[in-house]
Amino acid sequence: MSRVIDDATILALSDDSVRPVFLVKIATPSFDILMCSAMQDVDFGGDTYIYGPLGNISTISETDDLKDSQTSITFSAVDPALISAVSGSDFINSDVSIQLMFFDDQWQPVGDGLLYFEGGAASQNIALGQTAEITVNCKSKLSTLSRPRSQRYSDQDQQAKHPGDLGMQ
Repeated sequence: MSRVIDDATILALSDDSVRPVFLVKIATPSFDILMCSAMQDVDFGGDTYIYGPLGNISTISETDDLKDSQTSITFSAVDPALISAVSGSDFINSDVSIQLMFFDDQWQPVGDGLLYFEGGAASQNIALGQTAEITVNCKSKLSTLSRPRSQRYSDQDQQAKHPGDLGMQ
């Protein structure tokens, strides 16, 4: 996959004073889950990403083939609001994006960062004990290409989308 990386991000990669931070955004129907790997809250793109519960992001293998990639995100010591959002029936297929962003000494973003993953939530595993741990398994957008379509190109489908259209008769 070819990627365009802006000049400020390329300079940040070689600078020892910048801080690399993973930003995780899961857009659930209830609210957006915004977590970061920094040791403090981080503002980026008009959103505040909170620190703490983001525990692990698995590696993603990338090839030249059009192949579905997967990753998993682990949250540790999470609050009950996050557990209820993740355990809801409408959580599956929520949009997930993981971005590697660089920040300077004053926690200002440097460059546009790197998109690490973009896809949807495929499943979740919640382990309750002394501390709650949530693992969200994610699939890339390519996974939708292999999903069978139940919709057919018939006049009934056309009428359901566009009543009165006679193009499929």
